[in-house]
Amino acid sequence: MKLYILRHAIAEAQRPNLSDSRRCLTEEGLKELQQAVRGLRELGVQPDLILSSPYQRAWDTALVAARLLRRRKPQGLEALKPDGSPQRIWAGLRPHAAAKAIMVVGHEPLLTEFAAFLLNTPQLSINLKKSGFIRIDLSAVQTERPAGQLRWLLTPSQLARMA
Repeated sequence: MKLYILRHAIAEAQRPNLSDSRRCLTEEGLKELQQAVRGLRELGVQPDLILSSPYQRAWDTALVAARLLRRRKPQGLEALKPDGSPQRIWAGLRPHAAAKAIMVVGHEPLLTEFAAFLLNTPQLSINLKKSGFIRIDLSAVQTERPAGQLRWLLTPSQLARMA
């Protein structure tokens, strides 16, 4: 299985009267995301399924990805919320083991922790930028402990140059 990991785009700043879960994408974030996803399309990224954190900024990122990649509407996955865990995300993927490619959309530092879990490298230190992208190939999904290989780690500007 190809597992695509996409960090949400730039969102509005936190403020006292706005719940963290309701923060929306900024105009700048939306433009950067659209360019990045066009680059993903040029790379042939075609997930069978898009799973997203239900937080607004991640959900909106997943909707843009689905539209530009011509995929079905995303499905929410509670395990992708900022307080999730790599193990819970993994458990959420396992029912979809028949898929050839899945995209997950969420938040940092959880996505980097999830990548480290998939690669069995607990000390993985990467800088996954907003609208940044990771591809990890998995040999099996129906196992307790994944075995993945890192294929791509791309910034939004690298993706935009591919579009």
